[in-house]
Amino acid sequence: MAVVDSLKEYHLDETSLATKTPVKLLDLPQSVQVYPNQLIEDRAILEGNELFRNVSGLNQSTYSAMVFRGFTQREILYNGARGNPFGSLDGDVNNAGFSTSQIRLTNIQRVEVLKGPTSALYGAGEPGGLINYVTKQPKEVLDGELQVRFGSFGQKYASGDFSGPLGKRLLARGAFYFEDRDSFRVNSGARNSDGVLNLTYKVNDRHRFSGEAEYLDQTLDGQRTRGIPVTAAGSFLTYIQWSANEPTDKIRMLGRVLQLRGEHNFASGWDVGYTFRYLEYENNDKYHEPRGLNAATAAGQTMRREYRNFFRSNDDWSIMANASRQVKTGSVTHKVVVGAERFDQDHAFRSARARETEVAGGQVPALDLFQPVYRAVDPAAYRLSAFPVATGQTSRTGVYGQDQIILNRYVQALISGRVNRYNDKCFSGVALRYQDTALSGRAALVVKPVEHISLYGNFATSVTRAPLFSQAPSANGPFQPETGWQGETGVKSEWLNRRIFLTGAFFHINKANILRPDPVMGPQGTNVNALLAVGQARSRGVELNLEGFLTSRWYVTANYAFVSTEITKDNTAALLGKPLANEPRHTVGLFSRYNFLKRTGVSLGLENVSERREPFAGIRADGYLVADVGLYQEFNNWSRLQFQVTNVANSTYSVSSLFAGRVGNMPGQPRAFILTLTVNPFRH
Repeated sequence: MAVVDSLKEYHLDETSLATKTPVKLLDLPQSVQVYPNQLIEDRAILEGNELFRNVSGLNQSTYSAMVFRGFTQREILYNGARGNPFGSLDGDVNNAGFSTSQIRLTNIQRVEVLKGPTSALYGAGEPGGLINYVTKQPKEVLDGELQVRFGSFGQKYASGDFSGPLGKRLLARGAFYFEDRDSFRVNSGARNSDGVLNLTYKVNDRHRFSGEAEYLDQTLDGQRTRGIPVTAAGSFLTYIQWSANEPTDKIRMLGRVLQLRGEHNFASGWDVGYTFRYLEYENNDKYHEPRGLNAATAAGQTMRREYRNFFRSNDDWSIMANASRQVKTGSVTHKVVVGAERFDQDHAFRSARARETEVAGGQVPALDLFQPVYRAVDPAAYRLSAFPVATGQTSRTGVYGQDQIILNRYVQALISGRVNRYNDKCFSGVALRYQDTALSGRAALVVKPVEHISLYGNFATSVTRAPLFSQAPSANGPFQPETGWQGETGVKSEWLNRRIFLTGAFFHINKANILRPDPVMGPQGTNVNALLAVGQARSRGVELNLEGFLTSRWYVTANYAFVSTEITKDNTAALLGKPLANEPRHTVGLFSRYNFLKRTGVSLGLENVSERREPFAGIRADGYLVADVGLYQEFNNWSRLQFQVTNVANSTYSVSSLFAGRVGNMPGQPRAFILTLTVNPFRH
């Protein structure tokens, strides 16, 4: 990219995520951040968690989970619809819904981050917020891009993306992405393949239809990778490359997605949109699970292990439709939205295990922390104990309405609400059916004393239903939904002829009826899905964001968040007053790019995270500072080269703490080098 004269390359003025209709960010009574593909390209990132440093109040948790304003969650939408091809059982972040696969950004045009409770429009979800990934679409003119990348740890990446018109009314796009890489962890690696086909048919200026098909194939060698065992203070007990996994361990994930959309602007003033999304998901997970350390020996400590063979599959479909219209009552303007959503999922889960040698009948050998011997036993020789297949059918139906009220040029109000109906049934040793209805809402106000400054406040509620398999009596169920509420105030402003966008927010969240794992695994002591409704928690904090051009050649996006969380109710007295898992009090994120010549630029990225604790596991993780640098060279209008160094100081640090001391902390990646060449053959 040569010199960028407009913030539009990085900053989008409006979004439809928060209100279901296009609205300027300055007019939104809620904290929202939107990141376009330009930032993804500048940072050369491929996975969703790599974007977190640029989002205030959002931090990494384990695997595909994130900590959003203190609350661990996986609230993900694609083009505004449910159906995550990298996920599993809807609404379950612990067991049957557990996913090790990170969201891939290869087919993503922009990322929209909506903070605070979103149940008023999107149904059940944690109160921290949600992320919407908007996929790339065909272009009006012939365009294409070829990209190759080489990096540390044997990284090899290639992609091609071509789109354009196939006639007066039909647009098409085809793309492929392939990556093969090793890992700094022993025995680990990844191969990702992604193919996409898009078609858009424009009937006329008022009506259009689009379709998208995507195929995802991911193989993770030597995984599921757990963390490195640590002391209670968070110090690694061995080198960060160590792994409990054998070279033959593997995760294979397949995803197939079909999405159809229609958009209509009727002469009567009604705008109607609808989306149908269908996906198939398969995940086979074969790995060695750490079970805890043996006593110290002359050679060091050894980790007990068991072997697990898990298989998960989903068939998801969702359909949503909404209609909006602007009407006037006297001098007051109303932007009214009404809509409905239906989401269904068929889920299956089966598992088999072989126990560690330290228990009767065990077969899996322990592994030394300092001198590990792999391939001591062939996993194919294990005698596995199979568990019954668990199946579930979950459905959610929602009806919602919203009124954005423009009283005058200075004052706007927003009121929205949703009725949610859940109808679930499953079989996991016993048949179970669960039904419930929940209400959620939001009220907000925006005051604009001048055109480029807005002050806002909102109050919103959230509802999160219990995981499906945890509703069984053997899991202590059925459970009432977890509920929450948030109050938020903030300010947004544009400066220097809209070249700089500043936002600040203060929020306070309370969450009640929190469910957490039952340490004795239910009445019979055998149900891993068993929960206890024992908790309440509070989160409050401040978020500050700056993005824009300090000069025509110097772009900066920076953020700071202070988040204070506290467990206010629990049946374990020692947990009271402790912070929520993996939430740092202080985080700073920075990305800055400066073009010192017309076609030559440099960048600096920083991530500073304070210490975090995992109160339920009794371990902590130190704070860390990681810096990245980059060099950009555009040779002409159709070719460019990027060179980046991540973790320049080669710092050793913990990204997050896992759920138990035996699986420790996840280490961050050491220093890595990335070289990317991009060619746009149609841009001369």
